[in-house]
Amino acid sequence: MTAAQLPFFSGTLLLMALGPLGACAEEDLFGKATRTLQIPSRSAGGNAWSIHTVSAKKENLRGSVTRMLIPQEVEGKLIEREVLIHAPRSIDASASYPIVFALHGNGGQNRGFLRQLRPFVDRGDFVGIYPQGHRRSWNLGEEASTADDVAFINAIMEKLAEIRQLDTETAFAIGFSNGAGMAHRLAIETDHFLAIAAIVSHMTVEILPEEETATVSVLQISGDRDQIIPYQGGDSPTGHLFLPAEVSSRIWARHNGMKGRPEVSDTPDGNEKIVYGDGPGDPVVIHYRMRDFGHGGFERKEGGINRLAWNFFRDRIRDTEE
Repeated sequence: MTAAQLPFFSGTLLLMALGPLGACAEEDLFGKATRTLQIPSRSAGGNAWSIHTVSAKKENLRGSVTRMLIPQEVEGKLIEREVLIHAPRSIDASASYPIVFALHGNGGQNRGFLRQLRPFVDRGDFVGIYPQGHRRSWNLGEEASTADDVAFINAIMEKLAEIRQLDTETAFAIGFSNGAGMAHRLAIETDHFLAIAAIVSHMTVEILPEEETATVSVLQISGDRDQIIPYQGGDSPTGHLFLPAEVSSRIWARHNGMKGRPEVSDTPDGNEKIVYGDGPGDPVVIHYRMRDFGHGGFERKEGGINRLAWNFFRDRIRDTEE
């Protein structure tokens, strides 16, 4: 079944403004449950979701967190897949907010991003879009999920285009582990994103940029002692065969037409930074080799990984404005 044949509903879409969900496991960057997160209610009763119906015409963005359900057929069954739209509590009706998709790791949950990205969202930097992977994973060929996740993201983008204050032409994706692999795939198979940030996953030998792949800026961050996704490439416990991390970044640079040698430097935190870029306004590929780190553990390094990624995205917005 092709993406065009998937039976996504048309006409109306059910959105639920989140009230209290009770205690839900908050996920860390790589999908491991770390503590309990309470999502406070702002409703009068405090015990029910506010349910809204969105028509095909343009709608205004709602403040705080909205739950969107996307129907999709997976293995012959129609399921509803959750997406959280994380907006500032107070919406500037005249604004056009960039959007950042955040993709969790294998075994993770989208709701962990509500805390991780809250400072950026509350400040109005962007609106967070947090899809939930089917069976808590993204289908790259070896995962529990058999869903067509590219079609899923395409369907989300179509619905987001119906919301006035969202700038779907200024879209980014950050992914962690399995979610980073999905970010690579989305950059290869769609033209939705100006840039992606892939945290602890480089490309596999099976999914590589093709001639028709759009140019896209890439931030890739990998631990050089990672035992799950080997820095030097090769077989992985995930079942995938990975390229060496630096080769992955180099392939993105060559795909984007960057033929010169990269600029290599050490960061104040003692990591290696490799930068490919031909000039202002052109796509940029930046690779961080996190020295003596494995599959994570460096979330606070380089000024904070989420902040590093957002600064990378924000620079791409400035490039398009020049």
